[in-house]
This record gives sequence, structure tokens and C-alpha cells, in this order.
Amino acid sequence: MDPNLFHVDQERLLEVLVAVIIMSFLLERVLALLFESRFFIKHFAKRSLKELIPFIVCAIVCVLWDFDAVSMIFLKESTTVFGAIITGGVVAGGSKAYIELFRRVMGIMSTAEKERIAIKEAQIEKAKK
Repeated sequence: MDPNLFHVDQERLLEVLVAVIIMSFLLERVLALLFESRFFIKHFAKRSLKELIPFIVCAIVCVLWDFDAVSMIFLKESTTVFGAIITGGVVAGGSKAYIELFRRVMGIMSTAEKERIAIKEAQIEKAKK
């Protein structure tokens, strides 16, 4: 393929990003039922299942729904299982990263959050002087 023909469709990229964020929020809340349960905390809190379980669940969900963000962004003819598993890993990464993306990179945040950051920055400047 000619590299000069490569183009990422920004509208499609935004749609895929929004879908990943929504799926991440939904699956994070579903898995919170398990991870915040007394049973899990009592029996499994000291084991490293909190990273493995979300990855497996998210990968399975992405494979079952044929949700392959990589193939959607880079315009492949069909979705792949490998791409869906990669997408599952991204979804399992959680919503915290996406919140940071919106806040820090894109500057999208509530007025209260903007005020909190302004107060924090003023305190840092005051401490420097």
C-alpha cells in the first residue's frame, strides 16, 4: 500500500473513541459489583486478579460483539479476533485514562473542575514565592 494514501478519518476515530469510552464505563461499573463485593475483598483482594479478570471479560465482550477498534480506525475490510482482543485490553484499561484525555489534552471539564484546578495552581504559585 502506498503510504501517501494513508488517512485516518477523524469522524470515524471520534466515533470509535466514544464507543471505547462508553464500553469502558459500562464494563467498569459491571466489574465493580464483583470487585467491591465483600466476598471478593475477603477471598481474592491479595491476589492479582483485578487486572486479569477485566482483561478477559473485556476481550470476550469485544470478540462477541465484533468490536475491533484497530480495524475500524485503520479501515480494514473486516474485524479480526486479534484486533478485538487488543480493543478489549484498551477497554479494560478503564475510564480514568479517558477522563484524563478529556481534561488535560482536550480541556473538556466541568466548571467546578476548572475552579478546583485554578485554586490548586494558585496554591502552587503561592508556595513558590
